[in-house]
Amino acid sequence: MDARTPGLPTDPDDLANAALVERFQATGEMRCIEELWRKYSKEVYQRCLRFLRDGAAAEDVAVDVFVKVMGNLRTQFRPDHFKGWLFTIAKHECINYRLRAAERLRGGNTDEMILAASGDPTLALDITRVLDQLSASQRIALKEFCGNGYSYEEIAKLEGWSLNEVKSHVQNGKRMFKKLWGGM
Repeated sequence: MDARTPGLPTDPDDLANAALVERFQATGEMRCIEELWRKYSKEVYQRCLRFLRDGAAAEDVAVDVFVKVMGNLRTQFRPDHFKGWLFTIAKHECINYRLRAAERLRGGNTDEMILAASGDPTLALDITRVLDQLSASQRIALKEFCGNGYSYEEIAKLEGWSLNEVKSHVQNGKRMFKKLWGGM
């Protein structure tokens, strides 16, 4: 039987991390954070990339994770399992990033989104009139796909549709838009 004290690190990596954290907490030495960054930045990035499926976003979130770690290391961390704490922060930052991205993407109800057409109010009005004749799902899919440049996958996540439904709404919407536009 192992006579370990609960809550205290026993793994050599955990012991090294605890020493770095304790030194940072006591002195504020940035070299401690830099060492933790060197040790874990690639793994944090990989986890973020797996969750977000976007390299640039994963990079941004990985940096945000370490900024948050640095800010919370002195007040909210007990030196018992740094790695687990770090990855929990990474997971929560990824979730928060996705939530903020969805809010930015939507900017409210997508169906109420106004399309600007190169500053020509007549053209914008004509486009709006044609879009208003499409079904709601086709209109939303076209606004997100053509107006905002979102991928099929992004639209599926935003709207809760399957990938095939998104493709169908976009393709049918394009076909109907062309048909209705030609009849104007």
